[in-house]
Amino acid sequence: MKKLLLIIALLISATAFSQIKFRALSSVGGATLDRGGTFEYIVQANGNSNATTRQVLVDMQYDKDNFELVSVNHTGTGGNGGILPGGSVINLSYYNYPGYTFTTVSSGNSANNTTNGTTNYQYAQYSYNATGANAILRTTLTWSTSNGMPYTSYDRLIVFVFRLKSTSTAYTFNPIKLNFVAGWNVTGGWDNTLMESPLSTSVLMNQNFGKFVSAKVDLNSNLYNLSNLRVSFKDTLTNQGQLFPVLADGTVDINQSLLVANKVYDVSLMHDMDKIYTIYNSAITISDFSTAQAEFTSMGLTATKGVNLNTGQSLYAADINRNKVIDGGDLPRLLGQVAGKDTLMTLPSGYVVGNGGYMSLPTWRAADATTIGGQVEWAYVSPNSYSSGVSALRIDMREFPTGTTPNQIKSIQLFDVYTGPIEYMSEDAAWALYKVPSSFTKATDGTSTYAAYIRQNTTDYNFRAEFELNASVNNSWGAITTTNWNTITYPRTIFKTGTLGTNAILDLKYLLWGDVNRSHSSQVVTTSGGSSTIQTNAVPSLIANATFTSEVRTKSMASTGPYINTNFAYTSIDVNLANQTVTGNIIEIPVNIDTKGNSVGGLQLEFAYDPNKIKFEEMASNVPNSWFIFANAKDGVVKFGALDQNNTNPIKGTNIPFKLKFSTIGNGVDVLTSLKVSQTMDAADNKGNQLGVVLNMTNIKLTGYNNF
Repeated sequence: MKKLLLIIALLISATAFSQIKFRALSSVGGATLDRGGTFEYIVQANGNSNATTRQVLVDMQYDKDNFELVSVNHTGTGGNGGILPGGSVINLSYYNYPGYTFTTVSSGNSANNTTNGTTNYQYAQYSYNATGANAILRTTLTWSTSNGMPYTSYDRLIVFVFRLKSTSTAYTFNPIKLNFVAGWNVTGGWDNTLMESPLSTSVLMNQNFGKFVSAKVDLNSNLYNLSNLRVSFKDTLTNQGQLFPVLADGTVDINQSLLVANKVYDVSLMHDMDKIYTIYNSAITISDFSTAQAEFTSMGLTATKGVNLNTGQSLYAADINRNKVIDGGDLPRLLGQVAGKDTLMTLPSGYVVGNGGYMSLPTWRAADATTIGGQVEWAYVSPNSYSSGVSALRIDMREFPTGTTPNQIKSIQLFDVYTGPIEYMSEDAAWALYKVPSSFTKATDGTSTYAAYIRQNTTDYNFRAEFELNASVNNSWGAITTTNWNTITYPRTIFKTGTLGTNAILDLKYLLWGDVNRSHSSQVVTTSGGSSTIQTNAVPSLIANATFTSEVRTKSMASTGPYINTNFAYTSIDVNLANQTVTGNIIEIPVNIDTKGNSVGGLQLEFAYDPNKIKFEEMASNVPNSWFIFANAKDGVVKFGALDQNNTNPIKGTNIPFKLKFSTIGNGVDVLTSLKVSQTMDAADNKGNQLGVVLNMTNIKLTGYNNF
């Protein structure tokens, strides 16, 4: 039966003596709270020399689906553990209202989130949902005394004990909210009360409880927007596995019950097979080809590294024919993908589109050094010891296995506190010293999931961490360089579960074949002198990527070599289009560009159209003779562009490089349709660096004369 939660608005004036102050705690629970365990939620009060209040009504909201109420008790009188006046006769009662949620009104005469708890009670509003997750708990505390409140500082008034339900599957919860505390005096009149922050209390639990692993992908949202993604955990003995969905922030939503303790898994990121052509048509664009082309032409007469690709990941992505060098065999396949005549990746023979299959991508662990909680303090950090945001990390030399030296380790995953590059500084018989571009905030503020394994030691923080050190280029993204990339056989992320509750951190990176500028892949981050650098020449493509834009706030975009890094303040070209009035059966769409001072070595666009109304006929070009031109139409999409084959004759200034010709199906003067400019567009300068493309419109209206 639904319990009725009533508000009785008594028209009695509130007294104006000193008001009792009320607040809650900002957080409760913590790293020791497991499912089935209990925690205390405390309402604190400051008597504030009040001598009139004799009753309070505490109204709070909690998550009934995850918490169950165990007990409610007052703390008694002053001198006896409590804060009420000495000699008081005290009575406490409480009642639960499941399914109710407090409705906040922030403005107007009926506002109920003011600093006066009694006013908030007068105007309290609630919504009811029989299956809702919330409950309202109301507690009435009455005391009889001739004395005033004895204390003028905050202390515990009422202690609520909750149990985190053993059946709960959540790891985060809605906060407990102290909606108001209303007051009455001895004559039954209202007493004003003062509500002070915090009024919202986070309930924290042991994030390791019931977990084998917490996995996260360094996800590029450009890929996420194209395809559902899964992470595969495949048993290396049986070749049978589980697929877990990847969320928008890269977190892998793992059903821990589907994994087995002490089992070795081969882990990889996978994309929807039905989206394979969409993915590669979007990811592999003209700047990927032009950068690889510039690398090849700068190599000289011998197959040595050129000057354009300064990360091992870019070189690996550009080596399409997998012969361990960038050569003439790679470029035609890249160009074929860009021009739309070929595809780098195809569906397996026999696969039926629509069957919901997934295809794996090359996947690495993000770091050379990985950690889990242990018994010995094998490492410690000195936050901000080099400078603000730059800290020292020391790892016990006994943790380095035979064949692995400290200077080989270039990246680390240290619990959930930090994953990223580190800079080797020195070593002695006891410790290897690294410079890390981090303040280790989650260690210093206690918010790490592994807080129980971190101990403050004056200004240092010691880690009870067991290390696994593996600088193989097949295992670690951070180990890949421009000199060892060609030793990669095939990336394999091998992960072994521990016991339930170990909760190992598994940070993953991935790479799309042919994604030379990583516009849709994980990013490469390096460090030197305490500064981090994101290695990319695809800033225009990445500017809408939430993870990328978050990282660049704290990382440099400075170049580490010619042409591989563009500045964050990238340059763009303008592409201007115009709506068309159709007076005949042939429609010509000019593409106007303004290079804005840039030397353009390649340009690619894509238009979508209604093939039932118009038909693509041809493209006329006005580019230098040395340029390669392409235009391919299929299923209502035309992909077109051109590039400077020798990187010697770029376009500058204003120009009309392309005119697309369409014919109408039916009488042209009656046509009413449009062309939509696809997001698959790209431009590159004559050195392969990606340029931004600024469109004046994304929809070209084609209106027959008779429709005016």
